[in-house]
Amino acid sequence: MAAVEAVGAYTLLRLGDDGGDTGAPGQFFMLRAEPAPAAAYLPRAVSAAWAGDGELAFLLDVRGAGTRALTEARTVSVVGPLGRGFDLAAGPSILVGGGIGAAILPWLRRRLEQRGDVRTVLGFRSPEHAVCAGIVDPDATVVLDPVLVTEPLARLLPASATVYACGPDRMLEAVAALCAEHDVPCQLAMEAAMACGFGACYGCAVRLDGTWKRLCIEGPVVEAARVLA
Repeated sequence: MAAVEAVGAYTLLRLGDDGGDTGAPGQFFMLRAEPAPAAAYLPRAVSAAWAGDGELAFLLDVRGAGTRALTEARTVSVVGPLGRGFDLAAGPSILVGGGIGAAILPWLRRRLEQRGDVRTVLGFRSPEHAVCAGIVDPDATVVLDPVLVTEPLARLLPASATVYACGPDRMLEAVAALCAEHDVPCQLAMEAAMACGFGACYGCAVRLDGTWKRLCIEGPVVEAARVLA
């Protein structure tokens, strides 16, 4: 393990990279503390905040035994990258993050800056949680509960840009609907509990294309139209 740092209400877990494939923004890794504690023997699916320069970094919302064990372990096993990440488009971009959904945006923003102008809107439930906005984009537009992140997003649309979003389901549905209204391309990084990460357990089923599908296989990044179908 490289380091564990507090970032407001969240915890940044920085792991040494052994030179393996780090994948692309939006893909996920299965992390497990070693030795695995009895109360948290299943791995946790987490997308990287960034990768490169000899490290993998993950921003965690420590709530239970599993995530707490990751921050206390001397060794963390990493399996991945898994799933489908973001399909980076050329031209301007708008990043939208809600709560811990902002955790996967720093790496994405770094990649998108090479393709065009990037604007960021983030929503959090408290100032302490909003501290992490600094590692995503120091110039981000930040709103706090009860203001919805779709309010600043609506002021940016319509736009000749691609929207990339990650956050709770209701936020993603609202972002998808708003982008559809303005005919703006949009990709969503969805969240679901994953026990295996390979599609074997069917624990991460979400509604896509009007039916239930495994997010670890179909996503976690999907086109917004699939959520609205």
